[in-house]
Amino acid sequence: MKKILISITMCILIGFTFTSISFANEEEIKDSVDSYITKQLNKINLEDIQKHIKEEDLLVDVDLKTFVKDLISGKKTMLDLFNKEGFKVFLFEELKASLKVASIIFVLALLSSILKSLDNSFSSGAVSQVTTYIVFIVMVTLTLVGFKDVLNICNNTIDSMISLMQIVMPILITFLVVMGFPITSTVMTPIFMGGVTFINIVFKNFLFISITIGFAVLVINNISSSIKLKKLSSFIKQINLITIGAIFTIYLGLVSMQGMYVKSLDGFAIKSTKFAIGNFIPVVGGFVSDSFDIILSSSQLIKNLFGGVGLIILIGICLIPIVKIISIILVYKASAMIVEPVGEENISNFLNEISNLMAIMLGCIIAITIMFFVTIAIVISISVVAQ
Repeated sequence: MKKILISITMCILIGFTFTSISFANEEEIKDSVDSYITKQLNKINLEDIQKHIKEEDLLVDVDLKTFVKDLISGKKTMLDLFNKEGFKVFLFEELKASLKVASIIFVLALLSSILKSLDNSFSSGAVSQVTTYIVFIVMVTLTLVGFKDVLNICNNTIDSMISLMQIVMPILITFLVVMGFPITSTVMTPIFMGGVTFINIVFKNFLFISITIGFAVLVINNISSSIKLKKLSSFIKQINLITIGAIFTIYLGLVSMQGMYVKSLDGFAIKSTKFAIGNFIPVVGGFVSDSFDIILSSSQLIKNLFGGVGLIILIGICLIPIVKIISIILVYKASAMIVEPVGEENISNFLNEISNLMAIMLGCIIAITIMFFVTIAIVISISVVAQ
């Protein structure tokens, strides 16, 4: 009986001891995690990312380190980085500008129709032809301004997105190395760097030049019924679409396949290391293995948060240009539909074809955005799947 009482007493004492140790360990673990996260944040150079946030009207100017800490604590969400009021103001201003351009185009087309009707009533038609040319030249000048604006928007947006990716991706890849994914980071780095360089060269030095040539062909094709370059215009359009589709497919295919292939190797290495530490190091092996888990989890948390912030900034960079280009396309499409019953057929066709050309430029921006978005998302998800 005495032995039983002694055994029960010892069990109770041991239980209290382990309970107090567990509470102490929980506090120590929490402090160590917070300390590790703070040290990692202090080591990261965020000046360039902070510059991107300040430059974008759609993003709220925040201190990024403080914002990331608030995300970890749950005080903030990713959507808090969006400037919702600024976006509403932008939409209103864009609507006013679009209506102004549409009204100018409609007035020019209506003026052309009235002058032609008057000329047909009182003369042989020579003046009418001159009037049509003058109105068409004015229309070309107006659309040229809009086309140049869209081209500048596309160039600036691509530059901003590439600059962001060149800042964010090295940070994410560095955290992959810290987490024990050296093979993944080694394979992804050349694919990403080569892909970004190739995208920049092809889109800016080939596609946009080809689209500019297409604009000139459209002007010549519609200035007179005796000049016909419709087949050439269609060929240029098809070349542009095929190029965008090919780059989109090849880039995403390479990134996706390489990410899926190498993550299993790194995942096996991490699990083997944790097993070896936990089972072959005497006495403290379990504690070391747990500490290893804490470091990996903390690094993964920081990586995923920075990846999420990178995605939000990427959306902030491309959203306003996309809305601007869509509004310009809709203006030209609507103008073509309104002009067709009252104006010259060549003016209506020209406006419609120019809007289709701008739609290809919009496709360039959307394609690059999706490619970069998927790249960041794959890097974010690699560690989650592998572990």
